[in-house]
Amino acid sequence: MEPLRVFTQPISDPRAQVAVVALLALAALDVVFGVLNAWFVQHDFSSHEFREGLIRKLSNLGVVIAADIVDGMLLGGLDLGYQPVLMTVTVSLALMELASLMEIYAEMHPEISAAPWYQMLVRSKDGINGEE
Repeated sequence: MEPLRVFTQPISDPRAQVAVVALLALAALDVVFGVLNAWFVQHDFSSHEFREGLIRKLSNLGVVIAADIVDGMLLGGLDLGYQPVLMTVTVSLALMELASLMEIYAEMHPEISAAPWYQMLVRSKDGINGEE
C-alpha cells in the first residue's frame, strides 16, 4: 500500500465521512448561532471571543486530522475493520458542539433554563469543568 494512501484510507470510509461532515456542520451552526446570540440577543459581540471560538474550532479540526493519522497507522499495520480513534474523537467533538448549541439556544430562550434536560446538561458540564 502506498504510504500516503495509508493515511487517507480512514477518511475514505463513508461512515467516517458522515461523522466528519456532521461535526463540521454542527461547528458551523454553533458559530452562526453564537454570533446571532451575541449580536442580537446579548447585544455584546466581541471579536476577541469570536477569534477564540474560531481557534477552538480549528483546534478541534486539528484533533480530527491527528485521529485520522493515528487510524491510518493502525490500519496500515493492524486492520480492525473500522476507525476507532477517528470515530471516537469525531463523535465526541460533535457531542460537544451539540451541547454548545443547546447552551446558546437556552440563552436565546431563557424559559428553557428550567427544563430538566437543560439542567442535566449544565450539571454534566459543571462536573467536567470541576465547578460543582
